[in-house]
Amino acid sequence: MDYKLLLARSAPELYKYLLNWFTDEYINPKYMGQDAVFVHLFEKYHSKGLSPWLNEKQMETISRRAYMLMSNLVGEKGANLEFADTAGKIKPLYEVNADYTLLVFWDPNCGHCKLELPRLDSFYRAVWKDQKLRVYAVMTEHDEEGWKKFIIDHDLKDWYHVHQTLKMLKEETEAQRPSFKQLYDITQTPTLYLLDKEKRIIAKKLSLEQVNDLLQVKIKSGK
Repeated sequence: MDYKLLLARSAPELYKYLLNWFTDEYINPKYMGQDAVFVHLFEKYHSKGLSPWLNEKQMETISRRAYMLMSNLVGEKGANLEFADTAGKIKPLYEVNADYTLLVFWDPNCGHCKLELPRLDSFYRAVWKDQKLRVYAVMTEHDEEGWKKFIIDHDLKDWYHVHQTLKMLKEETEAQRPSFKQLYDITQTPTLYLLDKEKRIIAKKLSLEQVNDLLQVKIKSGK
């Protein structure tokens, strides 16, 4: 794409057409991992002012989407999370010692989560736990009572259950740090990321069946 765009610079209308086409194609890619192409287009062209025909709203949409994706590209290390567990003790993501970590963002009041979390636990107990996978589950909203009740009611043992306290949120906002929802592109729940031993992102936004299939392939291939 860079090569084609370079050749097209001498033909402004063709250059505009190609850059718009590539951007539209990869802002919502068909295949996981290709969002890196969109981030590349943003960093090399749009953020450098090389798409002057875009209006303010269009540029804002492209910029916002790029910033939501930059820190969660497949193959890169996921951002560390240092949140509190049910007892109020800090449990950093990077301290999870496992060959694989399933990072789960969920909300105890989400209807889909109520169905999927018990299913996830069934996979975990039956297969994943013996394959040295651990679950790091992050509550996305602020319902500590409902969160703890759901964990107890569904007997979600051996998981790392954490949440961002209101104090943590206030400190984050005051320091103008990106939220975990931006760092991991959380727009719905549940959202699942599969991480390797070094906390690099193997895959993201998977179904439970896709997590299981991919994990078995990884284990069989020894990677």
